[in-house]
Formats: sequence, structure tokens, C-alpha cells
Amino acid sequence: MGQAALSILSPLAVDHYEFARLPEGGINTEKLTGNAANAPYTDKIVEHRPMFHEWATVLPGMICLSRKARNQTFRNYVAAETASPVISCAACLEWDEQKQWFFAGIARSKSIRPVDDGIGPSTDEFFTVAIGGMATLLNNSSDVVYPGDVLEWTFYSEKTDSGKVALKRMKTGPRRFGIKVADALSERVIGRALSFAKPGE
Repeated sequence: MGQAALSILSPLAVDHYEFARLPEGGINTEKLTGNAANAPYTDKIVEHRPMFHEWATVLPGMICLSRKARNQTFRNYVAAETASPVISCAACLEWDEQKQWFFAGIARSKSIRPVDDGIGPSTDEFFTVAIGGMATLLNNSSDVVYPGDVLEWTFYSEKTDSGKVALKRMKTGPRRFGIKVADALSERVIGRALSFAKPGE
């Protein structure tokens, strides 16, 4: 009996409470990569807290995550009955925090947030994600992806050379969740690559 690919669409909204948890100044290299050996100047800030409209904007193809055990902290969600709160931006999230998150899907529609004018939101913040089936992703890692490679999500996927961190910041916004070839026992696997892609493709 044959099997059919199933794609489940779920309405989501950006969890603005997570933006308030980000450190005010930013994070250093050790917290970014999780490796003190790659941080000769551990007190130097290498990633600053982004603006809210940049952090909360979601575009198709972006990986979305949700925090585990979110119900332990009371949060007054206006759309709690209709949408699940997630984030799509990895800016100022520490490497060691990855265990606190789980994969929520890949964005299928967009939610572009305008600059806050102090009056309140003027656009619909809801968007949808694809949980199953085929999806198009940007290879934002530093390695080539080949068909058949098992992929996992990650906070940071750049290579480090001679104690320096190669932080390739996007010119159009803050750091997003990335992908890389999964380890054998990884708990963050999201799927298998079906096509070849160089970094940036």
C-alpha cells in the first residue's frame, strides 16, 4: 500500500514575549557558538539585539520554533485559541538554549511587521507553516547540501577558523534559524534534502 506525503497547515503568531527575554546589550562569541575555545575575547559583543519589527517579521521558507513547557509561565495571549506562538529569529539566543525549543514548522506565508509608531499594530500578524511534506529552504549553512542528507535546525551554523567566528550577518535583517547536516543522534532533525544546494542557495 502506497504512502502519500501529508502537509499540515497551522495558523501561528510571533511570540512577542520572547523578544522581551532577549538580553539588552547582546551576546558574546562564547554564548553564540557554545565553545569557549572560539572566543578569545569573551566579553566582546558580536551580536546586538535587533529592532522588534525586524525580529518579528516572518517570510516563507523560514524555520519556526516554539519553546518547550511554555505553559509553566502564564502569558495573556490575545489569539491563544486560534494561533500558536512561535519565533523565527535566532538573534541573541544562546547556543546552550537549543534544548529549550522544538521545531514548529516552515513558514508558508509571510508576516511583515512595520516599524512601531506607538499607536498599535496595523497589520495582521498571523501566518501559516507547513509541518509535513516538501518545503523550500535556504541553505544558510557554510556546507554544501547533497540529496539524501539528513538535515537539522540549529541556532548557528557558520564555520570557525583559528579562534575567529565567521558571523555572516544578513544585510536584510537579523540572524535566522539555520540548517546543517544532522549528527547521528541529533534530536533536532527536520527532514531529508531532496536536491543539491550550495551555501546561499
